[in-house]
Amino acid sequence: MIKCNLAVLLAERNIKISELSKRTGISRTTLTALNQNQSKGIQFDTFDTLCSYLKISPNDLFIQETLEYDFMVIDITKWEEQSPFTVDASIQAEIKYKNVVLSELIACRAILYHSGFEYTSMSLNIIYPEHILEILNSIPITFRTSLEEELIESIKAEIVVKYNLNENIDVQVW
Repeated sequence: MIKCNLAVLLAERNIKISELSKRTGISRTTLTALNQNQSKGIQFDTFDTLCSYLKISPNDLFIQETLEYDFMVIDITKWEEQSPFTVDASIQAEIKYKNVVLSELIACRAILYHSGFEYTSMSLNIIYPEHILEILNSIPITFRTSLEEELIESIKAEIVVKYNLNENIDVQVW
């Protein structure tokens, strides 16, 4: 996982984003996105301007941290209701972040809704353990989104296979 180190560099130099924007000509929006690790990319000229102004090398602005994860649905139980019906799932999650490996169970409840004879949508409520929530809150939003999308896809795939549902079922997370 690549993280932008701009927030640390600015704090060390006691520089505010508005001041950096004025002195470099880089928009506040761009700098804020970099500062909060919400940027999807950076232009080479922006990168070069930041490195020159802060007198740093490229590897000072961006750092790489280990983020690996794997999810396996280990248990699915169905709780019948009239309509809709509820599925509870236990997911074994293994997350390696900054050389620390967490192996935790994640609970999930899925509610399936049907139209006619076919289930057309599913809503998921994922309950993260505290350790995993801390990691999710500390990583850049783009990486968090990828991790959560993969978790949702793992849960959806297992439920679709177990209950022989249409794989195009719409999934909402709440």
